[in-house]
Amino acid sequence: MSSNKIAKRLAESLDHSRADAVTRQIVDAIWQDVIEGALDTGERMPTVRELCIDLGVSPRTISRAYERLEQLGVLTDRAGEGTFVSLSPTHPAQRERWKTLEASCRDLVDQAQSMGFSVNDVVDTLTDLRSNNSEPR
Repeated sequence: MSSNKIAKRLAESLDHSRADAVTRQIVDAIWQDVIEGALDTGERMPTVRELCIDLGVSPRTISRAYERLEQLGVLTDRAGEGTFVSLSPTHPAQRERWKTLEASCRDLVDQAQSMGFSVNDVVDTLTDLRSNNSEPR
């Protein structure tokens, strides 16, 4: 499938009014295309720049989706060559670790929202913690 066709299929599947993040929708759509055989192992994916232009989303959104798909073993990034469908199976223990982390993150977001904070507040706080700036806001 060409880069244009991949972008077109993704654009058709995105719903900006849905509650789940656009990143999650992209991950789910690419995963579904791989499972259904619309994307073949070894196929080159569009660049982050190409997809962000075609879909009208930020480059970070596409980067996060590609990173998540790499963690799941669906995509592989080859330095200087691009991103390719890999479908290398992820070790079951690794999948479980990611599921546990995702559940913990969802719980954290729910707790933050119950205290009146947004998801962006959570992300900003985590970013601050990552950069060793753990002083309260």
